[in-house]
Amino acid sequence: MQFLEYPYVIITILVLIFVVMGLIGLYFTIKSMKTAKGSAEKSFCGTGKIENDFEKAGSLRQNRCLVYIFISLDGMKRLYSESKAMRIYEQVRKVLLNHFCHKIGGEISLYGQENFLALNSLEADMVENFIDKCFEEINEIFVKNGAVNVAQVRFGYYCTSSTEVSFKTALSRAKQACSMAEDKDVLHCQWDSSNGKEFERKIKIENNIQSEIDNNRFFLEYQPIIDAKTNKIVGAEVLSRLNSPTEGILTPKYFLSAVNNVGLSGKFDYYIFEKNCKWISNDKANRFKYVYTINFSRNTLCDPDLANNIIEIAERYGIDYSCIAVEILEDKSLGDEEKTVMIGNLKRLKDKGILILLDDFGKGYTSFGDLADFDISIVKIDKAITQGALTHTGFLILKNIIKTAHDLGFKTLCEGIETDGHRQIVVEAGCDMLQGYYFYRPMPVTQLETLFEQ
Repeated sequence: MQFLEYPYVIITILVLIFVVMGLIGLYFTIKSMKTAKGSAEKSFCGTGKIENDFEKAGSLRQNRCLVYIFISLDGMKRLYSESKAMRIYEQVRKVLLNHFCHKIGGEISLYGQENFLALNSLEADMVENFIDKCFEEINEIFVKNGAVNVAQVRFGYYCTSSTEVSFKTALSRAKQACSMAEDKDVLHCQWDSSNGKEFERKIKIENNIQSEIDNNRFFLEYQPIIDAKTNKIVGAEVLSRLNSPTEGILTPKYFLSAVNNVGLSGKFDYYIFEKNCKWISNDKANRFKYVYTINFSRNTLCDPDLANNIIEIAERYGIDYSCIAVEILEDKSLGDEEKTVMIGNLKRLKDKGILILLDDFGKGYTSFGDLADFDISIVKIDKAITQGALTHTGFLILKNIIKTAHDLGFKTLCEGIETDGHRQIVVEAGCDMLQGYYFYRPMPVTQLETLFEQ
């Protein structure tokens, strides 16, 4: 053992011992982590198992409820970070696993990148209440992480005990129901034969929407806007309608989602804007006296060429900028780069004398943050807040929104005025302009022209 007399030999042996011990420790650590993860995820199954169990239960004439769960954290990723979005996603996964598996003995699997598919034996009349309770926990997670109205969750479900319904058919119907829930802006939707036809109609509209624009099948209606102090008309909101050869006259409720789903929001917004400019140019002497507000999606407002396009169209028809107003829709959240482009576009338009309206304030993505981010002219308050002002708390909310807007130098417009009570309460709160069925419903241009003459 003379070699042990050399110090470097002893040091080398000790280092090797420590390395081996470290590797052994690392091995058991990784193994324990995998075991913990496996036990936490053991109740998630594959889609294949759900399909097999669905078909098996069907052959026994047992009730099956297939639930498609859509998760979108894109807004969170844009506003915060992808890592924070994924942390929220992991918490949501646990809630879904607990509710759709542990509590009712069902099965749930990951479907695609972020969505889920669940199978259970709940009857249709029980599913709605069950989903509501599940979402209560999910919403608590969103509240804690500042993700309310940013992260999205939708549920679509289809229940059947028929032996003739295949898994493929049931899955398609659950997905359709989820899509309908998104269109209707509700948490969940059940597929049945009635809304199944509605979905088919929606797809048909989507397939034809490009052709409808190219063939100029849209026309305009206008809803007047009233000055709260003088009760005189000061302008009108421009509203689009589709005269479909197969579906008849359609409002945006039926075609706007189709426009967005097929990526035509920009083309559509410019098209409607140009139609309005063309109409104004036919009688400038009378029509320049009023302001016409046109809705623009945030997708379009993030177009780097937006300001150039708007200015080019307005100048082509010789339109006075002071009679044009751009309404910012509340249709999506924005990332930092998108917001920067949009801010630049709005500033350039406002410098030209075009009014900027923040539409549906208090709903969806529209919030107090937008008041600070965008150089706007008018805050358009959502009708839910307007109509909710009949209560003491609702009145205080409305009054403080109006005061905040005025303090920032913005005027206010309350929409949804449907009764004299609504009118009185918003005037008392200090609103500048009013819009709603109490005064005028949307009307064709011929009726608006007659109204202007009077």
